[in-house]
Amino acid sequence: MTSVYKTKDIESALLKKGFRETRKGAHKRYTYHFKENKTEFVTYTSHGVTEYSGSILSLMKNQLSLDRKQFDDLVSCPLTKEKLAEVYKDKGIIPNFSKKEDTEKISASKLFRNN
Repeated sequence: MTSVYKTKDIESALLKKGFRETRKGAHKRYTYHFKENKTEFVTYTSHGVTEYSGSILSLMKNQLSLDRKQFDDLVSCPLTKEKLAEVYKDKGIIPNFSKKEDTEKISASKLFRNN
């Protein structure tokens, strides 16, 4: 089944799930933040494009390290901000902290991008 999503739906879902938007020319850049730290997960949308489907959605899901169902759930909203963090924790991509002070024990340079 081929999914087609409106750009505004993708952008809205990303912002609700912990991504932050920055503008770069004709593109909007969405970077995932975990515990206020920027991560390596980045995807883009283009100004003037009203819908995305096919290979562009595949590229976005790969950029976000999600499978197709997870990406579909992210956009259609069953995948909450908390569940997205759990997906990344389960994959070992972000740390599974149980206490706030644990975040300070691990070097951020090993986990997150600095820019």
